[in-house]
Amino acid sequence: MWIADVVEGTLSGSTLELLAPSEFVRGWLVGHHLDLLTAATRSVLGPEAAVRVVADPGLDADGPAAAAAAAAAISASAGDPSAALAEPTAPRARRGRRGAPAPDPAQASLDDALEGPSRFPERYSFDAFVPGPSNKFAHAAAMAVAEAPPSRVYNPLFIYGGVGLGKTHLLMAIGQHMMRLSPRIRVRYVTSESFMTEFIRAVRERRGYLFQRQFRDVEVLLLDDVQFLARAEETQTEFFHTFNHLHQNERQIVIASDRPPQELGGIEERLRSRFRSGLVVDVQPPDLETRIAILQLKGIRDRLAVPDEVLHFIASRFESNIRELEGALLRVAAFSSLSRQPIDLVLAERALEDLIPESGREISASLILEETAAYFGLSQEDLLSKSRSRPLTTARHVAMYLLREMTGLSLIKIGETFDRDHTTALHGIKKVEALMPARGSTYRQVQELTKKIRARSRTA
Repeated sequence: MWIADVVEGTLSGSTLELLAPSEFVRGWLVGHHLDLLTAATRSVLGPEAAVRVVADPGLDADGPAAAAAAAAAISASAGDPSAALAEPTAPRARRGRRGAPAPDPAQASLDDALEGPSRFPERYSFDAFVPGPSNKFAHAAAMAVAEAPPSRVYNPLFIYGGVGLGKTHLLMAIGQHMMRLSPRIRVRYVTSESFMTEFIRAVRERRGYLFQRQFRDVEVLLLDDVQFLARAEETQTEFFHTFNHLHQNERQIVIASDRPPQELGGIEERLRSRFRSGLVVDVQPPDLETRIAILQLKGIRDRLAVPDEVLHFIASRFESNIRELEGALLRVAAFSSLSRQPIDLVLAERALEDLIPESGREISASLILEETAAYFGLSQEDLLSKSRSRPLTTARHVAMYLLREMTGLSLIKIGETFDRDHTTALHGIKKVEALMPARGSTYRQVQELTKKIRARSRTA
């Protein structure tokens, strides 16, 4: 708020002059943010650099920072918190002393957030996706969207299917491919949970304008798990207007869900009708040949020498979820590494004896939490608490891993179970996956807990 309307002045020796739009803003910057400005300047100009902030009333005093600063000052002096509710207007072009338009900080930060291939990990490329009869239509549609200019084909593209079947992979592959073809294109991938969180934050902080720019000043919007917008009425209204803005301006929209548009209970009909206005495609559980191909590709990526009979064994036992399929291969590789034995069919059967799914039996999240807490000598309240002590963190990460592996819960739902976001859940799961091949205690804990949970589910 305070820095948005500051522009560069002159550089005299090692001293950089910064121009503030008013004496009030200058005083606040010097009193509260001078160390920050100095550190940023020294990171560019060297350790001897200094900053001098001066007031220049000739700058545009009607920009968002000036308006917000005035509102904050009035609010502070009058004790009226409602004074800060007014949303800042769109910033006008500002000019420094040399007459050149000053860069828009909001746009710069938006560009930084939206550009760059690092937003889409390489493992989510089209090359790493194995097409088969169950997903070839969705794969072809995603490729068509990724290779065409935005909004030229299938807009919106709506992809639906069960948990762990590759919907997120296709969304990220679209974004990665489009940015590879056009490095300057602005692509935004977001889960519905993140969209909702950002919207709530924007309302709370009275930054609605910046929120709208974040999601409307893009050429491609990829929204994952749209079903979680159910019953979030205000967020749905905001997304409705975002959708209309993008569609009317010929921007590409791709949406993923766990069910088709007509079955999205809790989603407004006006949104569902827009979802149906484009191309709707589904992904189904892969057939045996596709599952074997997925395992072969993962083996190549992870540099695992796995006999064909082992791949066939795993593929024939894990039929409905690609995530479980790959997790089973990870379990076999970890068992092989820890026992220092080559991977063969006997070893695979031993490693997976308590993991192979049983038809008709579902394992609840509450059962996993209960058994995990008991195994580590904790209560469920401890497991779900905010404490970050090492024993609690270890138990929590193992519970997250087992929830991911043994249930159909998404990362968002796993995060919500622990009152955390999905990135925290993903971090915990990845940590357990990394430790299993390297640390025998972690592997043993996962194996023993899996056995206990399976045994409890059989007697339930």
